Amino acid sequence: MKEEREEKDLTTYPPTPTGLTIFWLEVLERAHGGDEPAISSKLRSLKLSPEHMAELFGPSQGARVYAEYERAFEAFAEQAPTDLAQKIRERRYDDVEIIELSEQRPDQLLANDKKTLAALRTNTQLFNVRLKRSEEDGGIRIDTFAYLEGGWRAALKIGRLL
Repeated sequence: MKEEREEKDLTTYPPTPTGLTIFWLEVLERAHGGDEPAISSKLRSLKLSPEHMAELFGPSQGARVYAEYERAFEAFAEQAPTDLAQKIRERRYDDVEIIELSEQRPDQLLANDKKTLAALRTNTQLFNVRLKRSEEDGGIRIDTFAYLEGGWRAALKIGRLL
């Protein structure tokens, strides 16, 4: 009898870098298994609400950028399951690196990260994720994650909009 895998709900991941790592290790596992519908479901669960955006960047700034964020997120959620799974398999990614933005030296931050941190109106920690091979430093970088209302959320490259 085939064992059914219990899918973790977004709210079951801890609000720590380890929790975010677990989320993305599950994405890697599903990519290697060719389960793109499960990847799609997991990625869609990361969407910020207008209230999340206002909490992170203030009501005015949040409202100003939300429509463009929503378009970008929908494109990401539509394309990423297939594209990301293919890259994960081709490049044999097997590891996840979590980068806390506030712990990086200013010269290590990309322009988008600097804009995001400058616009942040809360003490919420922000993280970037790098999917990679365990023996290498490079990989695919996916920006920007925050733990809000009991779950991990993706702001993507929000710095471009701020």
